[in-house]
Amino acid sequence: MSSEILLGAVVGLVIGLVIVVSHKGSRFKKLVSFTGDFDKMSARIDDFLAASNFHIQNYGSETVYCKGSRLLVGRKFIKFSRAPEGVLVEAFINLFGSNESGIDGFVGAVAKKQLKATVDQVIAMIEAGEQGNL
Repeated sequence: MSSEILLGAVVGLVIGLVIVVSHKGSRFKKLVSFTGDFDKMSARIDDFLAASNFHIQNYGSETVYCKGSRLLVGRKFIKFSRAPEGVLVEAFINLFGSNESGIDGFVGAVAKKQLKATVDQVIAMIEAGEQGNL
């Protein structure tokens, strides 16, 4: 009986690992309306992310903010850029090398929840700056 339980657990583990490794989510992207001074807003976001232990890093051909390491948890990434209609905010976690996953869904739920809270704060800063017309 216990060998059947062990076999079931191993099979479940393998299936779960295959699902996680093959999971390819998409980045979270949101265009936030903003017509104020982008350089001032960018400095505010830089300061906030640095205080939240994010650091600037090259990611392929992009410059992003990163938090975490591959050892224990997935790395969390945030990117923001000027867009004609405002500020484009992007976010994702990196699971097992090159798989990006947005901030919704079950896979990497703890890391996603933490990143979503940070992204929500960045978006709120941009929206508040828009009303204050930074």
